[in-house]
Amino acid sequence: MKKISLVLCAAIFGTVCSWATELSFQVIQHNDALDTVSEQTLVIEDQILDYFFNLGDIVTNEPALAAVVEDAEGLRKTAYAIAASGGAEYFIQLRLFYGGKGSKDPANISLKNLVHVQWTITDAASGEKIADVKTKVRKPASGRTDAEGVKEYAASVADEMRKELRKEIDKKSKR
Repeated sequence: MKKISLVLCAAIFGTVCSWATELSFQVIQHNDALDTVSEQTLVIEDQILDYFFNLGDIVTNEPALAAVVEDAEGLRKTAYAIAASGGAEYFIQLRLFYGGKGSKDPANISLKNLVHVQWTITDAASGEKIADVKTKVRKPASGRTDAEGVKEYAASVADEMRKELRKEIDKKSKR
């Protein structure tokens, strides 16, 4: 009986994993007033990773970084190489651009300080960028700009990423 249960569990796990997409993330914070990763950046990262994980994807990430804009491409290349060698199907880099007085406080969580976001999705096997999006930050549907609004906004960014991934996955499945 134990052997049958073990085989059944392995078969179910293998089936579930075969449908999952393996994603690797990197989050970079650009904030001239702060050289450490802010709580807000970590909240956004957490929301996005949870979003994909809860949809059944296999999610890994490099630790969030605070960096100057000029370093972003080098950091992307390094994290992409790690993702590709680690077996990820897609590498996603999210860059958060902060401004304003509140961005000096690492504990502050408010959309008022986030100016724009930029994210890219790269096919890990080919190195081809399949999406490169830059958007201004808009208030979430609830109109809130506090911690709940930040979470809601992060979920909307994740949803947009997911749509781009679905397009690419659907395109690949038709080949």
